[in-house]
Amino acid sequence: MTAVVITGTGLVCPIAASVPELLAGSSEAGPPERNWFDPVPYLGKRGWKYFSPATRYVLAAAGLALADAELDPAAQRDESMGVVVGTNFAAAPVVGRFDDVVIAEGADMLSPAEAANFSVNIPASQISMKYAMRAFNLTLTDPVVAGLESLLTLSAAMRRGRARLGIAGATEERPPTPQPTAALNEGACCFTLELAFDAAARGARVRATLAGGFSRFLPPGADPAVLAGPLTALLEDAVGPLPYAGPGADDLVARQVDGFVTSKAGVELVRCEYPGADGRYATASPLLQLAGLVAEHGQGLVVATSPQGHVAALRVRDGGDGT
Repeated sequence: MTAVVITGTGLVCPIAASVPELLAGSSEAGPPERNWFDPVPYLGKRGWKYFSPATRYVLAAAGLALADAELDPAAQRDESMGVVVGTNFAAAPVVGRFDDVVIAEGADMLSPAEAANFSVNIPASQISMKYAMRAFNLTLTDPVVAGLESLLTLSAAMRRGRARLGIAGATEERPPTPQPTAALNEGACCFTLELAFDAAARGARVRATLAGGFSRFLPPGADPAVLAGPLTALLEDAVGPLPYAGPGADDLVARQVDGFVTSKAGVELVRCEYPGADGRYATASPLLQLAGLVAEHGQGLVVATSPQGHVAALRVRDGGDGT
């Protein structure tokens, strides 16, 4: 099977401006000031005024991921590149404002400049337009796990020949109203994915190879043993210490993962925790965890769950030759 590799990482969040800062364990105490992010160093002085904050975050993170991969999209065929972005709340503030205006003053009072945030200015579309990534652009919204699913979706499409490379990531903007979970934060994290032989041909540094993953929905009362099959496939060639991180992974699923790995000869689960482990960054949380695993260990397993019962997992292994 054609291997898909990670060649670049980019993140934009209040606790870290780079992966080394993320690994340093910056504090997550309290929400940041609203003006924590300056788009100019990332996006220039013009062209982003009417973009939502979440769109600005993910455009910056995508640019950083491409720079980290030393990849110039202009040198690639437009139809060979795709974009998949996970989010839960990127559109929530602007949609909330639209509702307030329509209810109080009528639809005629909506700002024409901002109205595009409801359609073409959504984050995935803007990445696609900025870098001429025309194979496809998708937005996923599964609670918490959509960020991990963005990598699963893009890599599956690449293996099927729908694209040769692309950007997978997640972006979040704090919702306008309190959520039932802990206070949510905002930011974005993106990865550049390439086919292994393409990365090798251009001499790219491979950060990690995607070794498999899965996404499931476990309704209340479901037997977590249904994860045994996907875990078996995911850990088929795993040996030795396996770094593990899991934002929001509830006790039931964590015990299943622990028990399965314990029963697998030659595999030792080593828990790691990076910023985002508490799920405060929603769909970006698992990707912040993944960024930490890739940078510090080059391999590992990320498992995330949502309160609604969504479960997603992704395993990466050392880059090697990607074959």
